[in-house]
Amino acid sequence: MALAYRNGVRIIWEHRQVLRMLVLRDLQKQYTKFRLGYLWTLLEPLGMALVLWFVFTQLLGGQKLGLQPYFLFIAVGILPWWWFSRGVSGAARTFRRNPAILRMSVLPTKIWVIRVVLVAMAEYLLSLPVILIAMLATGTLPGPLIALFPVAIIVQFFLMYGLAMLIAAGAAVIPDLARIVRIVLRATFYLSPVLYSIANIPAGAQVIAAVNPLVGILGLYRIGFWPTEIDSLPHYGISLGVTVAIFIAGSVLFHRLEGRILKEG
Repeated sequence: MALAYRNGVRIIWEHRQVLRMLVLRDLQKQYTKFRLGYLWTLLEPLGMALVLWFVFTQLLGGQKLGLQPYFLFIAVGILPWWWFSRGVSGAARTFRRNPAILRMSVLPTKIWVIRVVLVAMAEYLLSLPVILIAMLATGTLPGPLIALFPVAIIVQFFLMYGLAMLIAAGAAVIPDLARIVRIVLRATFYLSPVLYSIANIPAGAQVIAAVNPLVGILGLYRIGFWPTEIDSLPHYGISLGVTVAIFIAGSVLFHRLEGRILKEG
């Protein structure tokens, strides 16, 4: 396990310039094929947050769902979800979309998976002005616990890295896994506290819900705006423990299946 981890760090460091070039190329490709370019990185999550806010506060009147102001609550939660969704979906297609990459490239196989994670992460960071817009719209300022926001980004990166390695390796040898991932993603959106707080979950089910690593990560993102989220700190510990387990499992599984991935490609 330690060897797989060290190899992963070494690969990222030794190929950091190549990774930078690949990520910038992917972002440029995405932004240049649309007239509004980068603005779509803001408009899509902002539009989704507005729709969800309107549905749950105006149409359904669910004022007790989540925390107030609900528009900011949704905005802080929807952005990490988009990073998660895009990263997982991209990982499932990494080797199936262009198997020639594996046969022709002299780069380590892991680079192509890390690239997907970094592109999704870059899009997330570029979409952060949406939170500033929500703060201005609701007249809300964060407290000192906002210092945990960068911690949440780091933890989510490790989660995405582990998941991407697991999913990319699995999808390379089991083609049907990509379709299963799409179904699981839809369910995960509702099983994660994107639209609601963990405090909305019945007390008896909160420990089970905390097995979802997004519970702890979303809590860390929000705790700077809603200090009451610290009441769920023990549940965050469970989520973060699962994140560590996924990171280790992904690193080890990819290392063991790398030879088979190359054959399948």
